[in-house]
Amino acid sequence: MPDSNLEKPVAYLCSSSFSKDHLLGCAEKVKEHEHEEEFVQLFRNKKGIAERLLPAYFNALIRQRDSSMRSSSIAIETLLFVSGSMNIAKAIREFGINNASEFVLFATSKKVADSFIKCSKC
Repeated sequence: MPDSNLEKPVAYLCSSSFSKDHLLGCAEKVKEHEHEEEFVQLFRNKKGIAERLLPAYFNALIRQRDSSMRSSSIAIETLLFVSGSMNIAKAIREFGINNASEFVLFATSKKVADSFIKCSKC
């Protein structure tokens, strides 16, 4: 099972007038200031995305624990589980954010989400 000391992940529906590049830049800044296992991901607000996020994240943690990850990071592994595909480019095309104003923010903890929100002002 995943480490019981991990904080609970959070997901928020966000809206922002900032560009996709600005939002992704904020996600990178958060990643630079946190531990490797803490991250923020931004997903297109698609039907069914909310129901997929937590199971995908926990499956990624289980794969990491079992040394059976298909990719180099928990974030990418989570994306692959959300998409149901082994093709990273396809998963990003289907679930990555675009320049739409609404997106789903997934973070490994509230602290990490708050750091992103402070940077992005969403």
